[in-house]
Amino acid sequence: MAKFREWWSSLATREQQLLSVAVIAVVIAILYWGIWAPVANAQQTALKQRDAQLSTLNYVKQTANQIAALSQNANRPRSSGSISSIATQAATSYQLEITRMQPQGKQLRLWMDDVPFDALLGFLDYLVQQKGLSLDTIDIAKAETAGMVTVRQIQLSQ
Repeated sequence: MAKFREWWSSLATREQQLLSVAVIAVVIAILYWGIWAPVANAQQTALKQRDAQLSTLNYVKQTANQIAALSQNANRPRSSGSISSIATQAATSYQLEITRMQPQGKQLRLWMDDVPFDALLGFLDYLVQQKGLSLDTIDIAKAETAGMVTVRQIQLSQ
């Protein structure tokens, strides 16, 4: 510290004033660009993200309300017969082979090995649109052959 005071006192008054102003300017610049500007930018970014997420949340709520209203008002066709017989007949008409079937009351779980994806979509569409079944869950995986999938599980309910 003594060397700094000696160096400082060796400077001319004008140089001391100029150096003092320069140090103050550097400190202000560091405070502004090092602290204030990043915090202000982060705040602006957070506000924009919050607004976007609120907009998405409102959209999801509105869509969920519309879906709930549609499902309550829908005149879905009711199928006659057991859910397993409906699924078996539909699979036969779409030339699909059900590997395993597990009925559980008004629910049914299906498994299929290597089936054409387009036929599977038609099968599911038929069961939901024409027979009034609900598709609760579906788990499929891509098969080695192009256009084919392995159905790990489909859960349907009446």
